Amino acid sequence: MNTLENAIVTVIVLLAPVGLAYGWYFYFARMSKEPSGWRKWVTVVALGLVTVAGVMWPVARMTAPEVDWHTWVGAGAYMHWVGAWEKAAVRILLAALVLSLFVRPRLILPMIVACLGTGLFWISSNIP
Repeated sequence: MNTLENAIVTVIVLLAPVGLAYGWYFYFARMSKEPSGWRKWVTVVALGLVTVAGVMWPVARMTAPEVDWHTWVGAGAYMHWVGAWEKAAVRILLAALVLSLFVRPRLILPMIVACLGTGLFWISSNIP
């Protein structure tokens, strides 16, 4: 990737927590006062999925098998472990991305940024 592509990916990854925080803030500040409806449930499910995918990252790292990187003993098991977690997280984020197209119109862009940024973080942090 060239410098411009790296900068764009970095900006999206850094904006992901902002989009997620704005989504939760909007949900609790504005939508919690509204009566139940399908958009409210889709919004909370999409926000929850992105949050779960974000929380999975440190859990995957803490529970990963130990590796001696000087001798590469256990590196295959580590890469398999992290790759399996990455696959699950990216699938969760894809589901959240599809659901984010049906949330409140004001939250569509922040939710898309949160999904893409979290997914790009997962992918870029797992490159050996």
